[in-house]
Amino acid sequence: MTTDPLPSLMPALICRAHGDPLGLSVGEAPTPRPKDGEVLIAVQAAGISFVDVLMVRNLHQNKHAVPFSPGMEVVGRIVDCGADVGDLAVGMRVAALVYDGGHAGFAVARASETFVLPEECDAVRTAALLSVALTAELSLVERAGVRSGETVLVGGAAGGVGICALQLARWHGAHVVAAASDEARCAFALKAGAHAALIYGTDFKERFRALGREAADVVIDPVGGVFAEPAANLLDWGGRYVIVGFAGGEIPTFAANRLLVKNRAVLGMVLGHYRWRDQDGLRRAAASVLRALAERALDSPIEVVDGLAAVPAVLARIADRRMIGKAVVTL
Repeated sequence: MTTDPLPSLMPALICRAHGDPLGLSVGEAPTPRPKDGEVLIAVQAAGISFVDVLMVRNLHQNKHAVPFSPGMEVVGRIVDCGADVGDLAVGMRVAALVYDGGHAGFAVARASETFVLPEECDAVRTAALLSVALTAELSLVERAGVRSGETVLVGGAAGGVGICALQLARWHGAHVVAAASDEARCAFALKAGAHAALIYGTDFKERFRALGREAADVVIDPVGGVFAEPAANLLDWGGRYVIVGFAGGEIPTFAANRLLVKNRAVLGMVLGHYRWRDQDGLRRAAASVLRALAERALDSPIEVVDGLAAVPAVLARIADRRMIGKAVVTL
């Protein structure tokens, strides 16, 4: 339980009608209270992501009735606890996944999705990268079983998941080839640590092989679209293709005969599975991600904005595909 009285109202970014992210506005909302198995966090920083855009547009698979506040990843200190929260306690500095409500003064999180933050971890960077880094780590390790020395091809490599995937793959000892839609994004991926970077399009397979790598052991694909078919055709014997999303718009299909003859695998990866059905896997991934953050292995540039009023403009840029990398708001 909290030892200090909490305000009845808190500042919050509020979506009052689904649609344009620029329609969001800052207002006041009731301060939530944690139920059993939950903690209440005073938010220091919160990530801003493409998933927030989907929620605001009512295109996310988990629907949110208006009014609500977006925001799905936070860092802060626990100020109140429900029953049955394990070793978590008031005063702890934590990072947490939430289902909405992160863009506010206080946010409720499940204890199973709340992770004590090592002192070596920067709070703002952790808030910016938590969900995408967990997605990337689970894709690479839990799904693809990446091994040191393997070649990993990462699509959407200048996006949130892509940047984390290429940096974590390199941290795990892989050789990383990034793929993106233009030269600026390829340059960003190279700066972030990719060994090589390629623009999508004509002769992708030939340009990949010109790098001195015949095939990819693992493909991480958050985009689908024009990336998918040439990437799938580059899979080596025993290669693993991990589908993370379809940011490119087009959902790919895969030729079953090509999967068969080279013993390849196509694997789906959604963070929700680990939140709801494999919390041991989520905890393993969180420990690895926080270790990588503490060691600065996850060190891509992030955009930091101050105050909730700045968030709608950032969401609009994400919606229009004008954002490279990841953004975070500090409160």
